[in-house]
Amino acid sequence: MTVPGLKIDLDAETPVYRQIADGIRRALEEGRVLAGRKLPPTRDLALQLGVNRNTVVAAYDLLVEEGVARSHTGRGTFLVGAPAPVERGAESASWFTAFSRAVEGPGVAGLASVYRVAISNEGISFAGSFPAPDLMPAEAFRRAMNRVLKEKGGDVLAYGPPAGYPPLREAIAADLRRRGSRAAAEDILITNGSQQAIELVFRAFVDPGDAVVLDEPTYTGALSVLASLDARLVGVPSDAHGMRPDLLERALERHRPRLLYLQPTFHNPTTRVMPEGRRREILDLARRHYCPVVEDDWAGDLRLEGEDIPTLHALDGGGHVIHLSTFSKKLLPGLRIGWLAAPGPVLSRLALLKQIEDHGTSLLLQAALHAFLEEGSLADHLEATRVAYRSRRDTMLRAIAASFPEGVEVSSPEGGLFVWVTLPRGVDGDEIAASARERGVLLNPGSLFHFDGGGRNTMRLTFSAVTPEQIERGISVLGALLRERVPGGWREREGAAMEAVPLV
Repeated sequence: MTVPGLKIDLDAETPVYRQIADGIRRALEEGRVLAGRKLPPTRDLALQLGVNRNTVVAAYDLLVEEGVARSHTGRGTFLVGAPAPVERGAESASWFTAFSRAVEGPGVAGLASVYRVAISNEGISFAGSFPAPDLMPAEAFRRAMNRVLKEKGGDVLAYGPPAGYPPLREAIAADLRRRGSRAAAEDILITNGSQQAIELVFRAFVDPGDAVVLDEPTYTGALSVLASLDARLVGVPSDAHGMRPDLLERALERHRPRLLYLQPTFHNPTTRVMPEGRRREILDLARRHYCPVVEDDWAGDLRLEGEDIPTLHALDGGGHVIHLSTFSKKLLPGLRIGWLAAPGPVLSRLALLKQIEDHGTSLLLQAALHAFLEEGSLADHLEATRVAYRSRRDTMLRAIAASFPEGVEVSSPEGGLFVWVTLPRGVDGDEIAASARERGVLLNPGSLFHFDGGGRNTMRLTFSAVTPEQIERGISVLGALLRERVPGGWREREGAAMEAVPLV
């Protein structure tokens, strides 16, 4: 089917994906299309309108989010009915011009799009960076929760200190000390996941227009926060060992950034591990240019092979590094408990911002997590999890070797939750992701992790939350799609201009 009357204006200020969604919504309200009808395949509508296919994908995602459509992985997107009528006067229209840049634009919408795909329960999902649901220690955590409620009762059902539950802060500090850091409980702030930790740090240091240096590509959540703050992003290329010190020095001299954001261990998305020598070079440059370092150690405990490398925080002594981590990736994402370690003057300001935001993370969940740690349940869980993830990683690598065509490069990660795939020149990872989604396989195209429109020949494939059988079936689908394109297809797309849109 087509969408009668659907038109777009490439020169308008309204993003093209929003124009498409609004046009489909109006067609439904006016009876030009009927509820229950299947929307055109994203490829067909993109060709009809002359836009990037992922622009249409983003428009369909917006319609699903608004309740106008329903998406069925492997079957398509269907209209479900017109939204409730809204007043079309000046007062209603003002909503569409009143939003700040913090909640508009592709940089912010990108995180929402990838999260919708990541939490989808349809098809085989290599998207997101989530731990395996079948390995979560629900029973052990239930016992810890019951113990806390029985022993502490109402004390853990009240408000707690904004900086966090003191025994949990001490347990985290003790773990940091075992890993070589100087840390006390007073240096720790408990957050609602590491995403809040990132947001608090960036908000504390960055004003609109301020420069922030990060490696390119990098974590989508960091890019989205910085976009919402209207920061000026300075990407520094990397080699096999991480961010290049020579190019970092040039960026520090030229841009005088407020912060340097890094993931030296199991970098998201490339899976690289920065060696100790490179870490010391980076720290030396940052100190000489008075640039604080934000170290995102999101998966340090998920090492599957090899030796641990000291964190930037440990090497620095904690004087110039803000270190953040989370229990979401290694334990239970639903707890939404992350944390950061920072020098006293920094931590006091971050705690104030957190108090403004939410008055503190759930005291009950913090206390239950502390009881879980006290019982040694985390160590038992990590031991079993590493065995399972090592097996799933190896299954994915074997399946890729058997199914993917020559010319595809794949990382063999020492830890973490995913592998990084680099496709031959001319093969579009965004196009592969859209085609795979229509065949019931979800993944993250590499362009999600770039802020300059790059990375279109890359993909990130998560192995942690899928079974070996799902890995083999999903990789087989991707292999077939790649083999269709590698022998010479898609050459006409080389050099084509691509729109900046929220991708899935």
